[in-house]
Amino acid sequence: MNTVISKFEQLTSFFNHLKQIDSDTFYEPIDDNKWSTAAIVAHFHYWDQKIASERLPVMISGGKTNGWDGTVEAVNRRAATYARTRSMQELIDQAIVSRLKLAERLHACNLATEFQVDQKTYSILEYVEMLCKHDEQHVKEVASFLYSSYIGESIHSLQINS
Repeated sequence: MNTVISKFEQLTSFFNHLKQIDSDTFYEPIDDNKWSTAAIVAHFHYWDQKIASERLPVMISGGKTNGWDGTVEAVNRRAATYARTRSMQELIDQAIVSRLKLAERLHACNLATEFQVDQKTYSILEYVEMLCKHDEQHVKEVASFLYSSYIGESIHSLQINS
């Protein structure tokens, strides 16, 4: 079992931890002009599905493809809109399922297979490593928000009880 794919799959643990937060916090933007945790979870779900259906077949065959270009913003907008129409439980469960399905397919790949995106060559392993770094950025953003929300609530609670 490849450790990079296992790390990629471990995002599901983060999703499971999110089940412990309250719904209001889940749907609250993590900062000014930023997504909510719900939108970030939907973002993972949408992109895992898109990678599985569009990019992975090219990767496995060692083919060539264009970058996402204008697709990125459109997919992100759809994910953010979708997040507002689903329950916290549903969003988290969908993200877990799509991540596990993609990870399962990646486990079955020859990770040394090379493919091209916009004239740049990557191995499947390198691509998954980039995805893991992207995941880490979002996890850090959410964790920071949740930590500051928790600290803020704790301080507010202390002030009220004083």
